[in-house]
Amino acid sequence: MYKWTITFIVALFYSVCLFADTPGKAEMYESKISFQGVTNIAGYTFYWAMERSNTADVVTTDSSFYMAASHGAPYSYSFWAINNITKKSTDTIPFHNYYSPDYVIILNAVKNDSIYYTQKELSNANDIVHEGNTDSIANKQLIADAKSFKRKHYIRVGLFCVAGIAGLGGLIWFFVTRRKKKAASTQGTGS
Repeated sequence: MYKWTITFIVALFYSVCLFADTPGKAEMYESKISFQGVTNIAGYTFYWAMERSNTADVVTTDSSFYMAASHGAPYSYSFWAINNITKKSTDTIPFHNYYSPDYVIILNAVKNDSIYYTQKELSNANDIVHEGNTDSIANKQLIADAKSFKRKHYIRVGLFCVAGIAGLGGLIWFFVTRRKKKAASTQGTGS
């Protein structure tokens, strides 16, 4: 009894306090960021850059960019604008790809060096989200891709459920027929 108590306490300690052998994270996929309404805001030049990068992409029209999938700490990206006359920078819009869905950023205005925008989330391989009202998104291909990801996700979940039920049914059938055979074989011997 004493050995079992010590073993139980040690096992409880290991399971609660130590996390060395916990499974790794699920695979991350890239996220797509689409900017809409860039040409509607005059007097500013917009930029998109990775946080640790020395270069930035100039955004002059409605554009889409990919946030690379990280296999550890999430990559960080920023979107900002610079006033063409005063050369003063606006606040940045930060993005982090940590199992992130796809985003559509609809630029509304720039006032007092702050970017006013609407952000919409779309489903992708990282995350299945409720898209809500997508009428304001001009690029309908993004919406079609999100619906495709969502449809494939639910088909995969359904197939896993069917496979699980079929496997359980197979196990039940196997053990029931095994029990019947065993009962029939012992019944004939007269034991």
